[in-house]
Amino acid sequence: MTLEQLGGLGEFIGAMAVVVSLIYVALEIRSNSRSTRLAALQTAMESSQRIIELPARDRDLARVIRIGSNDPDSLTEDEYAQYRYWLVLSLRSTENMFVQYKAGALDEETWIARSGTVKWMMDTPGGRKVWASTSNRYLVDFQEWMDSSEGQSDAPAV
Repeated sequence: MTLEQLGGLGEFIGAMAVVVSLIYVALEIRSNSRSTRLAALQTAMESSQRIIELPARDRDLARVIRIGSNDPDSLTEDEYAQYRYWLVLSLRSTENMFVQYKAGALDEETWIARSGTVKWMMDTPGGRKVWASTSNRYLVDFQEWMDSSEGQSDAPAV
């Protein structure tokens, strides 16, 4: 084998090594992306669970949420504050999921389920009252999404 042939063989082997390296990097990126999406899903589910768990464990909070959703003006000042804090917690959680969804870290099925729930919660007299007084405290894109008809719920009030 001549020196020229050895050089050509070396170039070929080098090119193949580059291709193999690129394939390996692509597979690693794909695996990392999947892990990132799964972590975002886990965080979203845990956040939703904590929000639901609060009134499930606290009878008084459950009563405040039920009354506040349907007739917020009948709550005392402290009860309304508690209801508002709980809804803001729900909205912040949903805003976080909105950002993750827009970035591609949260799958559409999860986003549709969670966004439908928050739209349903906000489509009550109490939800509308809280949104009217707090909407300017969220990301503009999230405000626009909340104010749009996208994902509106036809479900009855809580």
